[in-house]
Amino acid sequence: MPKQLRRAGQNIRELALKRRIKGVCSFVGSGLVIFMPILLFKVFNDFMKQIASNNSSQSQASLNMPPMLYLVTIIAALGLVVNGISLWKRADRADQGAKGEEDISKELAQLENDGWEIEYGMRLGNRLGDADIVCISPQGKAYVIDVKSHKGEVIVEGEKLNRRMGKANYPFEKDFIKQVMKQALEVKKQKSLKFVTPILAFSEAKVFVPSNKLRNVYVVEKSSLISLLKTLG
Repeated sequence: MPKQLRRAGQNIRELALKRRIKGVCSFVGSGLVIFMPILLFKVFNDFMKQIASNNSSQSQASLNMPPMLYLVTIIAALGLVVNGISLWKRADRADQGAKGEEDISKELAQLENDGWEIEYGMRLGNRLGDADIVCISPQGKAYVIDVKSHKGEVIVEGEKLNRRMGKANYPFEKDFIKQVMKQALEVKKQKSLKFVTPILAFSEAKVFVPSNKLRNVYVVEKSSLISLLKTLG
């Protein structure tokens, strides 16, 4: 596997930056939506005053901004503000995810010294985004690691992962098990490998999954990842 130049978390850091830029543009746009019509009406009225002052026989004309236009601009500006806030929050979540990948990469650094080949941010296509980490052991075994930065406790309910926060349990927003299995299949296809083991690693949460495995996917917390990889070889 050729060594890649992308750093851990780089893809998602770039995504966070794009979202912040779009958020700033949305905030600026909200200000323009409010002030541009007012400015245009003011420029027009000042222009008409100038014409009237140059021609004393001409009555001074004035154009007032219709109340309905005020309402439309306010609604449009509020919509842009809400969109900007949403983009900023999504950027925060992306940065949190990038930090999770960076933390995991620090744990994996010792494996590189032992001859493991590690690649970050492998582009997958097929609407799968990118694989956070792909690594191959000195024995030639391949793994894809999908990093999640959720907090709380990860538990199993039936055949699905849930998150426990305090006394309440919440389902995750996606089926992470299914997602990392698809990533493993795509990595296997693109790299022409015999088999790729899927691993779901939580950088912040505590994991309570029997045998660290669910539906043929390993589910571990950060502190257990290295020992799992060394055991699997």
